[in-house]
Formats: sequence, structure tokens, C-alpha cells
Amino acid sequence: MTRMTRLRSLIKPVLSALIVLCAGFFFFRAFQRNWADIQAHEFRIAPLYLLGSALSLLSACLLATFAWYTALNSLSESKIGFRQSVAAVNASGLTKYIPGKVWSYALQLYWLDGLGFSKALIVYVNLVNLLLSLGMSLMLGLSCLLFTHGEIPLRPVSYALAGLLLADVGCVVFNRPLLKALFALTNRLFKRNLSYFEVTKSLLLELHLIQLLAAVASGLGAYLFCFSIGYDVELSRALLVVGSSLVAEVVGFLAIIVPGGLGVRETLMYAMLGGKVAGSLAVVMPIASRMLNMLVDVLLGAVALKLLRSLTANKGVRSGTAP
Repeated sequence: MTRMTRLRSLIKPVLSALIVLCAGFFFFRAFQRNWADIQAHEFRIAPLYLLGSALSLLSACLLATFAWYTALNSLSESKIGFRQSVAAVNASGLTKYIPGKVWSYALQLYWLDGLGFSKALIVYVNLVNLLLSLGMSLMLGLSCLLFTHGEIPLRPVSYALAGLLLADVGCVVFNRPLLKALFALTNRLFKRNLSYFEVTKSLLLELHLIQLLAAVASGLGAYLFCFSIGYDVELSRALLVVGSSLVAEVVGFLAIIVPGGLGVRETLMYAMLGGKVAGSLAVVMPIASRMLNMLVDVLLGAVALKLLRSLTANKGVRSGTAP
């Protein structure tokens, strides 16, 4: 058993490293094949577009935080301020580049302990917002891809979008029986006693709207970023950039064993943008936009770490200890 446990603990990091290395080699070869186009492109940095892209990505992060804040305060008698929410969500979000997807939740459970929120509620709020965020990003991305004039196969995209829309409507209309059945099944399978939280349709619709706005801001950030590095993307091509960016972000997140979806997101985005046929944009855009995303994550995370002082101070007061 000990050997099997050790083997399993090694498989995930080895696979993760292998995927990242393969993606790195893939893009190295892609750079070689497209080097002439890359050299021919005039890379001019447009500060205003770059700032607009960064602010759009920042807005997407803050809107996602606002959805978390709204859900937590709506489902609990205890309340948390928006600054404290920014601290908890975005400081813990820095762990996205560490293998595994549970570190951010573990940190939130630790930081919010003593503020009157149950651990089950914190996990529940995170899962609901995660599903809505992935769903809204994927549906908006697929909707954009429907209008790319045949650059992406329309039939599978339309089927996937229709399926997601039907599933989403069903989850909103029948959220109470579906959630109760899901919780009952989870408790039976894993022998747990997870609490069920009543979510109203109005709250679900409000969270849908907030997460949709976050997806729009993220897509706008990708579009503006093209102009910031010298690519004048026409409107018809913009839908492909936005759609591929949003879909690739979702798939990258779902690649659980790869921290931050490194390599997975970039490879899929390269393919959706047209690969070698698209020239240097398909090679440069995924990697350069990843760098901007990481910069925004780090800057927002740094601000969140400073805001953590108010969160931990409030925690100390409520628990009866000195802040």
C-alpha cells in the first residue's frame, strides 16, 4: 500500500511536468516554423490598449469576486465586506499555479474561520460560482465562435452551445430538487453529512449576470491585447480571438493536473486561432496574453495580501484574541 501511495503521489506531478514540457516544445517548434512571420510583424506597444486590456482583466477578477461576495452574504446570517472578499478570494487565487485545485479553498477556510461562516457554506459558494463562471465563459466563447465565418466547425459548436443552454436553464428552473438530489447522492457515496443551502432563483440569475459580465470583460481584455502588441484585428476576426480565449481558459482550468492550465490553454488557443495558417498571431497571442494574465493576478494578489490584515484583524476580534 505504501508503494502504491508513493506511486500515485508521483504520477500527478510527473504528468503535469510532462504536459508543460510537451507544450513548451510544441511552441518552440511553432516559433521556428513561424519565425519569418514573427520577424516581419511590427511589434509596436500601444500603452493605452495595453492599459485597457489590463483593466478589463482586472474587472473580470473583481466581478468574479463580487459574485462570491454576493453569494456568501446572501446565504449566511454573518456578513463580509467587499474589501475582505477581495483579500480572501484573490490572495488565495495566487495558488492557481500550484498543482492541485484545493489550495485556494483551504486558505479561505483558514482565513474565514471565526467570522461566522461555516466551512460547508464557503466550499458551496466557491463551487456554485466556479460552475457558473465556467458555464458563462464557455457559452459566451461558443457563441462568439458561431460567427467566425467557418473558421471553426459550426455543427459541434452549435450542438455544444445548445446542450449547455438547456442544461443551464434546467438547473435554474429545477435548482432545488436537483441540488437536494445531488447532495443526497454525494452524502451517500462519500458517507458525509454535507449541508444543503437554499438558493433562490433570483440569486442564481443575479450570479449568472455577474459571471457573464466577468466573461465579457475577460474577452474584451483579449481583444484589446491584440492591438496593444501591434495586431490590428478586424471585427470578424475579433470574435475568433474572444471565443478562443474564453474556451481555452475553461479547458485549461479543467486540466486539473496542470497548474494554471499552463500549456494546455496556449496550445488549444493556438489551434483555434488557425495555427500555422494564421501566422504569428496564433503563436504570439497565447503566450503574450498569458504573461499579462499572470501579471494582473500577481498585482491583484499583492493588493489582496495587504488587505488580508483587515480580515485577520477582524478574525482576531471575533475570536477574542488580539489582532
